[in-house]
Amino acid sequence: MEKIEYFDYQKVAKEMNVPDNTLKEIEEEVKKEFPKDKMMYELHVLRAVRSKYWQKGIKQD
Repeated sequence: MEKIEYFDYQKVAKEMNVPDNTLKEIEEEVKKEFPKDKMMYELHVLRAVRSKYWQKGIKQD
């Protein structure tokens, strides 16, 4: 994974016991929305982690 530059979402995910595979899925989903904007990418991953979005599972298309 790339170096965190703006929001340390990985630390928050670890504190909230988000499974590694779930964090990867969140990262992949958010990367689709913000492929070139690292700050927005990190912010939205952080928001998804903190909102406990991950507990509901990631919606597959």
